[in-house]
Amino acid sequence: MIKETIARYEIQLEIGRGGMATVYLAYDPNFRRNVAIKLVASNLQSEHMYRQRFEREAHLIAKIEHPAIVPVYDYGEHNNNLYLVMRYMPGGALSNKIKNGVLTLHEVTQIISQIAPALDAVHSAGIVHRDLKPGNILFDSFGNPAISDFGIAHFTSATSNLTGSAIIGTPSYMSPEQVRGDADLDGRSDLYALGVILFEMLAGHGPFQSGTPLSIAFKHLTDPIPSIRNFRPDLSIELEAILYRALAKDRELRYSTASELSRDLQAVAVTFHEPESPRVIRPSDTEDVATEVDTGENSQSALQVSDASQPDVLRPPNAESLSRSHTSQSIPQESTHGSSRRLLQVAVTAGAGLFLFFLCGSLGVFGTWAGLRGLFVPPTQTAPPTVIATNTSNVQDLVLFADDFSDPNSGWPAGRNDVGMFGYQPDSYRILVNGNSQVQWVSTDRVYDNASIFVDSAPVIEGTTGYYGLLCRIQDDQNFYYFVIQSNGEYTIGKYKNNEFHSFFAEGWRHSNAINTGNQTNRLQADCLGNTLRLYVNNVRLDEVADPDFTAGFSGILAAALDDQDFEVRFDNFLVTKAE
Repeated sequence: MIKETIARYEIQLEIGRGGMATVYLAYDPNFRRNVAIKLVASNLQSEHMYRQRFEREAHLIAKIEHPAIVPVYDYGEHNNNLYLVMRYMPGGALSNKIKNGVLTLHEVTQIISQIAPALDAVHSAGIVHRDLKPGNILFDSFGNPAISDFGIAHFTSATSNLTGSAIIGTPSYMSPEQVRGDADLDGRSDLYALGVILFEMLAGHGPFQSGTPLSIAFKHLTDPIPSIRNFRPDLSIELEAILYRALAKDRELRYSTASELSRDLQAVAVTFHEPESPRVIRPSDTEDVATEVDTGENSQSALQVSDASQPDVLRPPNAESLSRSHTSQSIPQESTHGSSRRLLQVAVTAGAGLFLFFLCGSLGVFGTWAGLRGLFVPPTQTAPPTVIATNTSNVQDLVLFADDFSDPNSGWPAGRNDVGMFGYQPDSYRILVNGNSQVQWVSTDRVYDNASIFVDSAPVIEGTTGYYGLLCRIQDDQNFYYFVIQSNGEYTIGKYKNNEFHSFFAEGWRHSNAINTGNQTNRLQADCLGNTLRLYVNNVRLDEVADPDFTAGFSGILAAALDDQDFEVRFDNFLVTKAE
């Protein structure tokens, strides 16, 4: 059961659970920051040997200061429970990035180059991680990776009496000597795991797949490493040689340091020409489908809207592109209703509901409307923020959908209409509104009931006036909930029902200092859980309301202009998780 507090730390929610510990998101009132607390499993706390190792871990890891190691802030015992307090990493785990698709060689090289010096630092201190894997590489809010979870680390300096003979680790990333249960593990075991992670980032899966963890472990011990070029033919022989050295069965043949591997990788990346969409060949003889790349069998190409001469501004696509994407057939000429309603009417009239389903699946859903005059009420209240961050993106089984908009085939619509434009850019998804108090929105093709929706968003140009945000439980273009903020720090929550606006605040807009003003980026979160609706900005809860009208629907993003000037917003890192 989640406790209200552990020592002075106020528990917010559970964000991870394993065989040895449970991890909670908590708030430290002394330093006014979010932290992660690891609470040791009750069956281990009575073991004197484990308690010694736990204390030694806290002391040794806390002494190693490196930007790519998740720092330990505190440790102790509360109500006979051992706990460890660490930095909270809101960017999620590397495992989630891999699930979303193979990484580019540039991305892979950047991650390896940042964590390699950290590994060398812990190895020079006589520490072997022993469970290095994508789930233990976490990202901060700026996208910087750091290594976490040294809970089963083997401290080689004067700790042999604390080490049992059990094989500890994750089979998919174990070195051959770790599988054998060798007692003299050193840093090269972690370098083997780093090689597996490198392989997985590039291929979307590890070098070995099998039906059971035990059989995967023995493949690391006995089977030759498959060629990465069997899965990524575009990669070079030089990169293949790096993987063979990192994954050598004999540790004497591996890299001696992680930085050495990183330097070789950077040298290869400098001369590598990155394909626009790497061709990934999936293994056909595996049941370990959870590690494969899911590109979506029914996905169709969405329109890439760009202009090389002005890459920072959303430009209209040409007529040929519009014809290919079928957007010109979907966009309404009038600005008061969205295409969702017109398509629904056509489908009902023609009895073609199946056609509508497939069309929404390939293009997403978009809509426009004029005014939103019910929202334009001057603010009269400043809401006191409640600091409760609830990003659960590093808990894999809670993630329902994730999209960083790097793939123009990921299902969002692209095109233009009388109100403005919407589409993919190289660094984000953009919505441009042509002023005149107009609003434009787009949505996914997935229906959720209880969900938390996240997105990073910011106006493109400083000084423009408008608002932007999230939609949940979209029924059609006339029924949904909205969660929006303005560039001046104001926000509101409401619903659009039967073509009428109903703000949940009598005063219309409220103000919060948690909102970054101007064209700064804000991390938005909308919780739709039962009848409860919550808005968070930058991990601060701004407000909570209750409404029973809509129980499930699509999720989306929107942007609106508040004057006659164009207003453009960039969106990135869209995420939907189970709300609990």
